[in-house]
Amino acid sequence: MKVSLEVVNFEEELKRIEQEVNNLANPQIKQLVEFGTQQLKVVTPVKTGKARSGWDNRMVLSLRGKLMSATIFNPVEYIERLNRGHSQQAPSYFIEQTLGTIGLLTP
Repeated sequence: MKVSLEVVNFEEELKRIEQEVNNLANPQIKQLVEFGTQQLKVVTPVKTGKARSGWDNRMVLSLRGKLMSATIFNPVEYIERLNRGHSQQAPSYFIEQTLGTIGLLTP
């Protein structure tokens, strides 16, 4: 038995599906990135508050509103040392642990 389907306006239908996926996924991804940034602020060890306040994110959208990339970053020069366990206030690799727990980083 052979089954065949004919899709009318196939290219238009693909574009519609892509737009629908973007409309559903983009807000959730943006929300997850914002949540990840906030969680990193919460778990970052505090001595002066500089490292904790250094967390930020950048989301780049295409002209059609599609999320192209999202980055969480901290420009503080000693954040890597803190992440390697320099402070007794947080475990080593607290950044990876936090992002992994909320699903932004996968093994």
